[in-house]
Amino acid sequence: MNNMRNPRIIDVNLDMMIRTSLLHIIALGTKHGVFSFLTKNPTPQELIDEIDLPNRRLLLSFINVLKRLNIIEERDYALYLDGFSYTIKIPQGKYDLVVPDWVSVQEEIYRMVDYAFITPVHPHVLMDFDKDADFWDMRMNTKFSRAYRDVTASLLGIKKGMSVLDIGCGSVSPAYFGEKVGYNGFYMGVDYSPALLDIARARVEAKNLPVELKELDARLIRPVNEYDAVILSFVLEYVEPKDRGRVLKNALDVLKSGGRMAIVDPFIDSFEFVPALEFFESLNKEFRGFPAAKEITERILALGFDVEIERPARSVLLVRKL
Repeated sequence: MNNMRNPRIIDVNLDMMIRTSLLHIIALGTKHGVFSFLTKNPTPQELIDEIDLPNRRLLLSFINVLKRLNIIEERDYALYLDGFSYTIKIPQGKYDLVVPDWVSVQEEIYRMVDYAFITPVHPHVLMDFDKDADFWDMRMNTKFSRAYRDVTASLLGIKKGMSVLDIGCGSVSPAYFGEKVGYNGFYMGVDYSPALLDIARARVEAKNLPVELKELDARLIRPVNEYDAVILSFVLEYVEPKDRGRVLKNALDVLKSGGRMAIVDPFIDSFEFVPALEFFESLNKEFRGFPAAKEITERILALGFDVEIERPARSVLLVRKL
């Protein structure tokens, strides 16, 4: 199998992204004196008062992430370092699937945290979908992003003449999938960011592709058309957990019998240390946390559709509507 279509390529790169984020969490704790003060077993409030960072809400979030990662624990209102250890491994069998250009993007986000500790609205925090659409477009244009689009297209069997709904399409996928379905097919991209859709629209109009783009909340999709394939790539983390069932129902309502839906995410129950990545992604105010594969599977089954669910990779759920 072509490496760029191998579902493991998503897993390997997400796993490394998460583990790199963990190392940066440790670096932040060291740089800002958090770990030094924790040797005194302070209360959470004493720690927040001691560490000289203006954005106390983000500092509290950082403390909670340290708890979730089992780096610290709270006993009798005091915080303790929990003897956390981590071994760095560089296995040859994984590195042939690494698409390293995501590293420079993540490094930009790691740098943003220092500014966010000053104020969440600092001009160097570039995580807003509309205000910072150029940064997100750059992020969606990496070779890693191309790889997960290749995997998604392969798993869904997207080809000329098909109809595709892409929920949370962003700025790059519309042109990519528009070319895949060709002039006899149809692609509908839905996103709630007008700025990202403007970038996407410029690309598809330049190529005169069979693409329609709508500024729409995923919870409001209505079954007007039917589609051969539905895509939800890195989108459910921006949906409130209580609303995820509604989004999945809307997606399955418009999926044809025999059609397939791909859900791609670093599921929190499928990767170790996911809270480390969540801390950095939460610089986007819309971020709600990565879903669990078990949660999404149970929500789909509870909807009552006749479906089959496969796991071609830890980061991918493939749903076929019977």
